[in-house]
Amino acid sequence: MRRTSTLLVLLAVVAACLAGGGDVGAIAQPATVPVPSLEPAKTEALWRSLVATQPRAARAQAACRPLRAVLYAASDWLRLATKLAAAQSPCADYSISVPPLVADKTQFRRDQASRIRALGPNFHALVEIHFTTWSRWVASTGNSWHTAGVTARARMAEAGYDVTKGDSWALNELTTAVRRGDGNARANVREFLRGLYEGDGSRPTRGAVLIVGFGQRTSDLTAYQNTLQNWLADTAFWTDVTTYVSDWSQEVYGDLRAHAVPGDPVSVRREYLNDYLQHPLVLAAAGPTAIDSARSFLQAAYSPLANGAWPRETAWGWTMVPMEQMAAYISSQVDAMRYYTAATGQTRDHWGFAWAPSNTTGMSAGDFATQTGQLLDRLAAAIHDSGEATDPVNTGTNACGPPGQDTLCLVDIPGASHNAAWQSFRTWTQPLLAIVPATQSVTAGTPSAPSTVSLTTSAGAPVTTGPPLTVTLSSSSTRGTFATTPTGPWTTTLALSVAPGVSGTFYYRDTLAGSATVTASAVGATAGTQAVTVVAGSAVRATVAPSSGTVRVRGTRALTAVATDAYGNAVRATFAWRVLPSEFGTIAARSGGSAVFTAARRLGPGRVMVTVAGSAGQGATAAVTVVPAQLRTTMLLERRALGVRVTVRALDGARRPVSATRVRLDVQRAGRHYSTVRAVTGAAGAARVVVRGGAACYTVRVLAARAQGFVWDGRGRPQRICP
Repeated sequence: MRRTSTLLVLLAVVAACLAGGGDVGAIAQPATVPVPSLEPAKTEALWRSLVATQPRAARAQAACRPLRAVLYAASDWLRLATKLAAAQSPCADYSISVPPLVADKTQFRRDQASRIRALGPNFHALVEIHFTTWSRWVASTGNSWHTAGVTARARMAEAGYDVTKGDSWALNELTTAVRRGDGNARANVREFLRGLYEGDGSRPTRGAVLIVGFGQRTSDLTAYQNTLQNWLADTAFWTDVTTYVSDWSQEVYGDLRAHAVPGDPVSVRREYLNDYLQHPLVLAAAGPTAIDSARSFLQAAYSPLANGAWPRETAWGWTMVPMEQMAAYISSQVDAMRYYTAATGQTRDHWGFAWAPSNTTGMSAGDFATQTGQLLDRLAAAIHDSGEATDPVNTGTNACGPPGQDTLCLVDIPGASHNAAWQSFRTWTQPLLAIVPATQSVTAGTPSAPSTVSLTTSAGAPVTTGPPLTVTLSSSSTRGTFATTPTGPWTTTLALSVAPGVSGTFYYRDTLAGSATVTASAVGATAGTQAVTVVAGSAVRATVAPSSGTVRVRGTRALTAVATDAYGNAVRATFAWRVLPSEFGTIAARSGGSAVFTAARRLGPGRVMVTVAGSAGQGATAAVTVVPAQLRTTMLLERRALGVRVTVRALDGARRPVSATRVRLDVQRAGRHYSTVRAVTGAAGAARVVVRGGAACYTVRVLAARAQGFVWDGRGRPQRICP
């Protein structure tokens, strides 16, 4: 009786909405607190039963179609995962998001990821990263967006999410400001995604991004399509996203009033539904080569997020219908998405649902839990059954029932009508700004040859009709400038008027060597680019590093010279080196502009000079101060008939001989001072003297040693020899 009254209430709401036409205002709804399950006891029992049977021998069937399912759960996430596991497709991989804590959405729920993973190796948890909340965190803490991403990854690990086991993150509610490209919105998101991807650097992990949607019943999609086209042309954004993101989930929360047209067959409804569900991917496929980066990414990562929110009147797409009709709508969406990926030649399905049950009609908690549980059973069965590709022509129709029978997808609502406006996404509607030539090379500081900007279709044909556009030219180089003549005046951006059939001409000048991208952009047109290679000019000066230093006698110092043009750009060159004065040492040139200075035995300040060989440009000087090296002595005593022969050697720290070393020796005979001997080492660093005194015991000690450029270490340890 209670269920019957609930259905009557819902049917009354349907009739009222359709009679009034268009969207109706939101009705008061009770606050919904996210919970793991609306049926905790039943979910726990089923979960324990499923986990106890692990590992299950789930093997991909030969005719089974692979699916990467990315599912968003506003609540009831554990029941969603458990129901899917109970009737899982052996070819599907399921990733289910878990909402953050309500009190502080920068903090994550513990003891949830492991419970989802326990359902099998093809079940993974995604921690929900609430974009708006983290925006406030950045603003309040003063931290960078990259730091925000790194912090979120750290908190994710603390809460038990394990990326080594397939868990990841899902950035939710990417705003319309990002889609429009307002201010720094896209740059901030790129940095946030980089932080989420890198974490602490030990385990880079790609994740999912959920983009706010656009209502299916909107009649005028011109502005929205233009915004998407502009976004797809932002090559730098999509290049970064390709690195950081594995799943690009567009919120396509369909409206039953744009689907359940009485009398239309499933094939017709499927076509209109896919116009909406797949519109970003369809638009990218129709785009020009200028959006290749976005197209390649979306072909691999696009994952439409279909509507499992019930019963909802606003924000999620209109689903204010009885449960049986919502179940048919879920089956229809599975059928449409399965069909599209197979029909377009994709080897794997990639899509998901938003599961957001909310008791907006006042039914009892028990009745609501039972009916939403039946919806989950239908979702799990539709995914499982549609994966069995028994019909190669109508792949996916098993979601609607056995082949040839579409009873599970039948839902009619009086007054419902399809919205053909979404078919416009099959064509790239914007003209393209084309820069000719597409590439060029210029010398730093020298104006380029003239370039032109014109309007073409996405196929490259000239645009012949339409209003003139104000085109803004900009460069990725911080030193790039533009002018309408080769003599200037030069500005960092340049506005040109470009009309159909009439091109604009400009010149480019840059003083920073390297690669630059010139971009032509205008409201209502797809941006065009030109790749510019800036070559350094002639060498006019040299610099040397380090510019000063201290070197010990006989020590070495590595120096590196760099030649630059008039704008500071490095230029490959050959260098001439010399030492002033020459007595301070020698310089030996090496490859790549390096050289090695070796200090002689002259102490004090000197210079190493470098110039670009064959150039009259400015050279550079490195100041070198030569300081003393350490001197050590060794001694050898040999008996002689008339006394003792003493050999003294002077060595540097590398045990190389030191010539011209003056040594003074103390000689004792029979325990008493006998004589003081002086000697000078020769080229081999040795000096020999004979002390005559007849047969006796001699003790010899070095009293002093002096050599140009050296300081004796004072270790004159005595040696003794006896007959």
